[in-house]
Amino acid sequence: MSCLGLELVPARRKSCAVTRSFSGRVTERAELGQAVAAHATRLGEKLRWEGLGTNHITIFYHTSEHDRGEPMHSVSTVVTLPEATNDTLALIPAALHGVTRTWREQGCPPWRYSKAGVVTVDLVPLAASQRALIGRLDRERSTRLMGAMDACNVRFVRGSVVPTRARLAQQRRTWTTKFEMRTQCYMTQVDELPVAQA
Repeated sequence: MSCLGLELVPARRKSCAVTRSFSGRVTERAELGQAVAAHATRLGEKLRWEGLGTNHITIFYHTSEHDRGEPMHSVSTVVTLPEATNDTLALIPAALHGVTRTWREQGCPPWRYSKAGVVTVDLVPLAASQRALIGRLDRERSTRLMGAMDACNVRFVRGSVVPTRARLAQQRRTWTTKFEMRTQCYMTQVDELPVAQA
């Protein structure tokens, strides 16, 4: 009789992705850069939450296959960092560099992008990761700064404190995901519980 032991500790995450479809179509590089910077910000939050880091990120964006008659375009690139990090201030420039490196000026008719994202694989525990000899990041300063930023975002609302580099204006952005048709969260939000009237 063979018995397999139970895993008492969950396996460490090996990859992480932050991707969203846009509420409308994006044709401008500045809007796409804002979306990718927002995704890189969220990626940093997720990695810090689990104490992980990455030394490369993949940036992608593409048009929708459902837009019949529109020109199709799909782009993906990998940007390498000097060492593993979960610092948003390092991830945002890397993501924006990926957009700059792959962006092509729009033709006629323009490409109408429907989705973008930031993906990373081969995550490592940040404390045990190898440091760079050249281009070393200041992890001590980064840890304090990102810890303060995360604490503010937990205490208030996520997105209350974001790096200026992300260029996230507070007004409604055309690339944000729509949530009008979302099912209510009965299981997690008490104020969304249905109320029976007699």
